[in-house]
Amino acid sequence: MTTFWTEDSILTNQSDSTPPAEIFDAFCQAIGFYYQQKGYKYTRSRPKVKIESKDLFVEINFWSSRSNMAGSSVGLEILPYVGSKKLKKWIKTNKTGRNEYIYGPTKYDFRFQNIYGATVDFFLDLILKIDKYIASHLNIEDNHQFINRLLSENSNDIITDNFACYLAMNKDPRLIDFIEDHQEGIGEELSSKLRALTPPAPLKGETNVPIS
Repeated sequence: MTTFWTEDSILTNQSDSTPPAEIFDAFCQAIGFYYQQKGYKYTRSRPKVKIESKDLFVEINFWSSRSNMAGSSVGLEILPYVGSKKLKKWIKTNKTGRNEYIYGPTKYDFRFQNIYGATVDFFLDLILKIDKYIASHLNIEDNHQFINRLLSENSNDIITDNFACYLAMNKDPRLIDFIEDHQEGIGEELSSKLRALTPPAPLKGETNVPIS
């Protein structure tokens, strides 16, 4: 990734006349190249990196700023999400729910960056922070373990309406309790739809598994 700071590169030769959009694009390409080596897919047109593990995926988006100023400020906002591939299809099929993103963390110290004049050391330090955060908060290798952790921590960064749909999709018995605990974020209309899609809890000694 340090090849993006070659003698004739934009990142090495920034000046008062360098368009912020070009700096932003080059910096995002450097991040994208790094994560491609780790198995992520990089999308340049709407800058983001994405990696999948079974049903879940981690997506890290890179946004710029409307207040960029050539020669002094090039904003980079870093926004990670966890989503479900199956949920996107489930929402379309059931005409219930909003989108496939179930977790959108906000408590991290690298969200906003000024990348004007960023050096290789600045870049490597930022990458290290992102990598550490992915390892500690966005480890989706075991989908069930990740979901269980979110529920046990009752994270405020769960996207409640989408997450409730995810639980309904998977016929998770914790759905009803989740709805009760997050009624305000889910809303009455969606709650009613999800309850209707959820099979009743079995009586003692019975099961919801159909007999073949």
